[in-house]
Amino acid sequence: MTPAEHLAKAESIMAGVNKLAFPQDYLAIVDGSLVAGYHYGNALLHSHGVLPDAEHVNTPSKLGIAAPALPPAIQPAFAAFTELERLRSDFVRSPSTCDARLEGQVRELLNVMRRASAR
Repeated sequence: MTPAEHLAKAESIMAGVNKLAFPQDYLAIVDGSLVAGYHYGNALLHSHGVLPDAEHVNTPSKLGIAAPALPPAIQPAFAAFTELERLRSDFVRSPSTCDARLEGQVRELLNVMRRASAR
């Protein structure tokens, strides 16, 4: 996929996630946000020459490149992506209850990735 295709997918996923509501849909929101982050992250990796369009990384933990080795312009976005991955592990893959701060945290992390992808 090209960066533009990844961005279109991310925006489409976020349109669906934005129809959900906290706290009742928090699991779907966290999970869907990581999927959108996957597309934002891959768009950044492709557009900054880290990976060719034919290669993709599902999560930051599978990237195989340390964050400090990434281009400086995308390091904040990958820090946000790493945090989304952690939240998914904490809230979707483990027993959890929705925390009142979660909604704002997830949305801010995605905004960091979205802004970086728009440059």
